Amino acid sequence: MPIAITDRQISRTLAHHIRRLLTVLDISQNELAAKSGVDAMTISRVIKGQQEPKTCTLARIAKALDIDATQVRKDFAAIGLLGTGRGGFDVCEVCRTIRTTLGFDQRYEAVLIGTGYLGSALLAYSGFAGYGLHIVAAFDSDQRKVGSKIAGHTIKSTMLMKSYIQTRKIRLVILTTPVEVSQELTDRLVSAGVEVIWNFTPTRLTVPEGVLVRNEHISIGLSEITYHLRQ
Repeated sequence: MPIAITDRQISRTLAHHIRRLLTVLDISQNELAAKSGVDAMTISRVIKGQQEPKTCTLARIAKALDIDATQVRKDFAAIGLLGTGRGGFDVCEVCRTIRTTLGFDQRYEAVLIGTGYLGSALLAYSGFAGYGLHIVAAFDSDQRKVGSKIAGHTIKSTMLMKSYIQTRKIRLVILTTPVEVSQELTDRLVSAGVEVIWNFTPTRLTVPEGVLVRNEHISIGLSEITYHLRQ
């Protein structure tokens, strides 16, 4: 079911991507302001998602971040955005089209398996809803946790996992379990009809063709950080 996208959500999404670019390029807000010619107050409001920038402001920010306009136009054309000639692109239209292309305007129900520290943090994170992802249930094999509540979710036993997934027709599972049980659980999830596993466990999962596993290796991110700190 499509989800209505507000201008506020669009501004926040745009702000998120600009902040991410600043982090990747190691550029401060003041440096971006000086390089782009956009005043620091405007930059601050845009980055906080408090202001929807004008086309000319975005063009200056893009140039300051070394984003190639020609390539951007090609990418936009690939998703059906042709712009308005010399007038460029409407920011709201661009954000809506990108969100639609990526499927962020749809509702995706997921369950989370493993409610340790990481699983609990993911359960409590409200930002997933902005991308259409809604965690509707959480499971754990530890009977001491079953029946307790985390971020409004009553933890269920993994013994009920398969029937719940099949009844609700859940296609996506977030896996945050200990390594020693992750493959066994994966096999059970696949047999229940799960199509996508977002894997936060530090191990490689074996799945049949047609099942997507997205691995999030925190150790790889940490190695990048420590390498940078050594420089």
